[in-house]
Amino acid sequence: MNRAALTFFLAAIFAWCSQAAPVLTTLPASGTVSGSPGGVVGWGFTLSDNTPSEWVLLTGSQFTGSPIFGTYIDYLSSNSAPAYVVGPSPESSTIQVPWNHSTMAGLGEFDINSTAAGALTVAGNILVHYSVFSQDPLGPNFNPDTATLVADATVSVPAQVNIAPEPDSAWIISALLPLAWLWRRRALA
Repeated sequence: MNRAALTFFLAAIFAWCSQAAPVLTTLPASGTVSGSPGGVVGWGFTLSDNTPSEWVLLTGSQFTGSPIFGTYIDYLSSNSAPAYVVGPSPESSTIQVPWNHSTMAGLGEFDINSTAAGALTVAGNILVHYSVFSQDPLGPNFNPDTATLVADATVSVPAQVNIAPEPDSAWIISALLPLAWLWRRRALA
């Protein structure tokens, strides 16, 4: 291999390896959401990518936290979810999508089991899958066979669900304890 070809090959590999991944942050930025047993919580997001001539399309998500206390539902791969794309014009290099349960906007939701008791924390990560294209995937002439640069990549962000006991149940228990004590005292007398 001649010196010029080797230099070109190494430059191409360096350029390919140095491509920046899109930047994803959750909304809320801490990645922590809170809810009660039987409740539904979720995450919105901000996605940025300033790489010229590349479009990033979000394709799916998953929550790596324990499924014992609830179920994660991915909004990104749902047929009813909008296509979230960042890139050069006509798209924007940054999008921000707040979580909305009724419209399935955002990354996804965590349905807390109604049997989750006590104060619990379910910690994990949200893995977001995306594809990178050399053409706008929302454009009329888009051809995934010729425009796909990266078919499936992931970016990970920390996330956690804080499950708080329902205040009503704590109040009921604290109200019934004196009655139970009186009943027990009366039964022993």
